[in-house]
Amino acid sequence: MRMIEFDRVSKAYHLGAGQTSLREALARQAQRLIGRRTAAHERQLFWALNEVSFQVEQGEILGIIGHNGAGKSTILKLLSRVTFPTSGRIVTRGRMAALIELGAGFHPDLSGRENIYLNGSIMGLKKREIDAQFANIVEFAGLEQFIDTPVKRYSSGMYVRLAFAVAAHVRADLILVDEVLSVGDAAFQQRCLTKMHELHRDGATIVFISHNLWSVSTFCSRALLLRAGQIQAEGHPTEVIQIYRQQDREAALSRLRDQVAEGEPFEPAHDQEGVTPVVKSELLNAEGRPEQAFGPDEALILRITYVAPQPIEAPAFVVQIQRADGVICCFIKSSANDIRHGVYGEGNVVLRIDPLQLVPDMYSIEVRLEDRRRALIYAADSGNIFHVKGYLQGAEAGGVFQPRVMWSHQSHQVDSAWHTPA
Repeated sequence: MRMIEFDRVSKAYHLGAGQTSLREALARQAQRLIGRRTAAHERQLFWALNEVSFQVEQGEILGIIGHNGAGKSTILKLLSRVTFPTSGRIVTRGRMAALIELGAGFHPDLSGRENIYLNGSIMGLKKREIDAQFANIVEFAGLEQFIDTPVKRYSSGMYVRLAFAVAAHVRADLILVDEVLSVGDAAFQQRCLTKMHELHRDGATIVFISHNLWSVSTFCSRALLLRAGQIQAEGHPTEVIQIYRQQDREAALSRLRDQVAEGEPFEPAHDQEGVTPVVKSELLNAEGRPEQAFGPDEALILRITYVAPQPIEAPAFVVQIQRADGVICCFIKSSANDIRHGVYGEGNVVLRIDPLQLVPDMYSIEVRLEDRRRALIYAADSGNIFHVKGYLQGAEAGGVFQPRVMWSHQSHQVDSAWHTPA
C-alpha cells in the first residue's frame, strides 16, 4: 500500500516585511494604485519547493538529505499539515506521528509526568494509551528520579530526551522524523536509532530527515537529495550520498579556486637587502608530464622552482596538502639533509610521493620556502589544485589515508552445515 503520494507539490513563501502600521499599509496601497509600486516589487515569492513528486510505500524508510534551505523540513511540515501547499496534491494514509518540533506543547511549570499526558494528548493518544506506555516512556528517557520535577528545571538534554520518548511511543503507521537522532549524548542517540528500528519492525513507515549521512546510509532503504526545492537524485542511500558528496566537493573546489584567484597577494619576508625570493610549483605524473588527476596508487611529483636573489643559508621547503573541505591531510618539511647547501639564484627542488595513498577526493597543495632556524617565510605558492581519482568515500567511510593492504584468510574448521543446500 502506498502511504504517501506527493504529486507535483510546490510551496511558496512571501519575502519582505509586511505592513507594520495602518499608516504604512494605506501609503503602500496608494503607491500601487498610482503605479509607483507593485505588489510583486513589495513582496517577492520564494519557492521552498518547486514541482516535487515522490511516493513512499508501506514499510519503507525514506531518507531526505540536502543543505539547509533545500526544502527538507518544508516537506515534513506539508506532510504533517503544519502548512499547506501552494499547488499540487498530498495524500497520506494511516495514523501519523511527527517527531519534528520535540517538546512542542510542553509547559515549563508542569512536571515531567504531567507533560507526558499533555504531550501525548496533543499527539492524539487517549489516556488509557498513555497509561499503558507511561512506564516505558519514563524508562526510555532515563528520568525516573526527576519525573515529578517541573520541566523548567530540566537541562536541555533531559528536556529533549523526554520529548523524544513521548513521541517515539506513539503507535503510528507513518512516522516523520526531523534530525531528532542528533539529540542527547552518543549513548542516547544510539537508543534513538534502536527505537526507530523497533518502530519499523512493528510495521511503521518512516520519513527521515538528517544531516548525519551515516545514519541515513545505515537506517534508510531509499533516499532523496534535495537542492533549491527540487529533487536532484533518488535511489539507494549510498548512491544518493555519493552524488551529494560529489556536489559538495565540486562546490568546495570552486570556492577554493576563487579564494586563490581573488585572495590577497602573499607578502613574503624580505632579507636584509630588501629583495624578495619567489617559489612556483608544478604537479607532474610519474612520467614527468603535468597532471591534475592521480590514482591513489600512483606517484605525485611536485617540482618547485625558486628564485633567491640573496643566499638563504638554512632553507626549508614546506608542502601542505589540504582537502577541499579544509581538512589538512599531509604536512611535509625538508630537513638539513635534504637541502644541504642552502639556495641562491635560480634552481628547483623535486618532491616525489610514491604512492600518493590519499583517498579519492579533491585537494589543494601549498608550497612555502621558509627559514629552518627562524619563524620566517620567504615565499609561498598555493595555486595548485588536484583530485585523486576513484569513488568518493561514502558516509560509512572516513579518513584521508588509503594504505596499501593485503588480506589473508585461513579456515581451520568449517561447519559443513554452512555448505548444505537449504
